[in-house]
Amino acid sequence: MNRKSQGFTLIEIMIAISILAVSITALYSAQGNSLRASGRAEKIQTASLLARQVMTQKLLEIRKDMEKGSFPDESKNDTGPFEAPFDNYRWEFTVRKVEIPLAANPQEQAAPQPGEVPSGDTANQAPAAAQENLAQMVTKKISESIREINTKVIWEELGEEQSIVVTTHISKL
Repeated sequence: MNRKSQGFTLIEIMIAISILAVSITALYSAQGNSLRASGRAEKIQTASLLARQVMTQKLLEIRKDMEKGSFPDESKNDTGPFEAPFDNYRWEFTVRKVEIPLAANPQEQAAPQPGEVPSGDTANQAPAAAQENLAQMVTKKISESIREINTKVIWEELGEEQSIVVTTHISKL
């Protein structure tokens, strides 16, 4: 009998089974990662919708207060859980004044080079002082009339705390 007609050897079968096992393991791993990513995306989408819901409710309350002439002057914080079936999520809501740092005066920033004599040009000091006063006034007005509103939704996933933040601004014109 011819050796070629006897069929597969044990070594050939073991190699084929090894290749099949590695392929199936890779497929299961990819499937697990896909399911994990899909579950995470679903939780992020749910958290986003819940954050928008809280943001809308709180903005409606603020708008009602604004119609009565009240504008949030102080920082405001609020927290709470969601009702079932979203009881594994919770929210934090904050309102704060927008503070804009003043940029340093360009003349103050430019230090004289070694060996250079600082100029005593007082003609440029008056416009610089006026610009600084104007910047302070604008910054104060912005701080008085704009509030940053954040809604943070928090949940636990795989033993770690996860969160998403939705931010908007309101102004009193």
